[in-house]
Amino acid sequence: MIATPPQDILQAQYWARLSPEQIQARIRVQLQQARIPSLYRTCTFQTLDPSLDPEAFQVCQDYAEQGEYQGRKGLLLMGIPGNGKTSLAVAILRRTIEQTQGRYSVRFWNVPAGLAQIRRRFDDQQERQTLLDLTYNRLLVLDDLGQQQPTPWAKEQLYTLLENMAGKQVVLTTNHTPAQLKQTLDPALVSRLRDLCHPVVFKGPDQRGRRHPHITERQNSCAFSQGASHGHASL
Repeated sequence: MIATPPQDILQAQYWARLSPEQIQARIRVQLQQARIPSLYRTCTFQTLDPSLDPEAFQVCQDYAEQGEYQGRKGLLLMGIPGNGKTSLAVAILRRTIEQTQGRYSVRFWNVPAGLAQIRRRFDDQQERQTLLDLTYNRLLVLDDLGQQQPTPWAKEQLYTLLENMAGKQVVLTTNHTPAQLKQTLDPALVSRLRDLCHPVVFKGPDQRGRRHPHITERQNSCAFSQGASHGHASL
């Protein structure tokens, strides 16, 4: 029998002593530090309408509950702009924080904006440290994959990032089709995505700016497209 490390015992004792109020405070801190864009901060599985795409909703909810889907630690959400991929990715992120009671850090990271910010820094060591910081998170949401500049440098950064996320949860969103991703990304990165992620394809029109009569004003920005369905795609 393998003995439980002393630090794990101490951590378990610490969390067992926390009051419900303290746990909620920890959850709030992690939500603030996750850097969720303001447009999506109210997106949860409770505010999204599952009837708009029951299958895709269920895949994302199962992933949030289990920390994986069909044996894979990652999800790749694909579809046209505005059909709810980011909303569901944020719902997964929020559920992970709540389910783990704020014990672990999570992070939302927009791929093109994040890479552009790193590129503006000239110190190579600082570049590596920034990417390394992202890999310390329990769950990493990478939004808008494929919208970054297709430079050799960007391809190298993305491969390094995903390679260091091995064994951890990662959710990616993209407006690209599998064929477009193959053209945009390095073959090694496409192979890594294939191994790491279960693909979920959203089908349906852009719903940004539209109103659904059964969704409240606060929920409207989180709704994903009517009639969408999920499927499997080969990278």
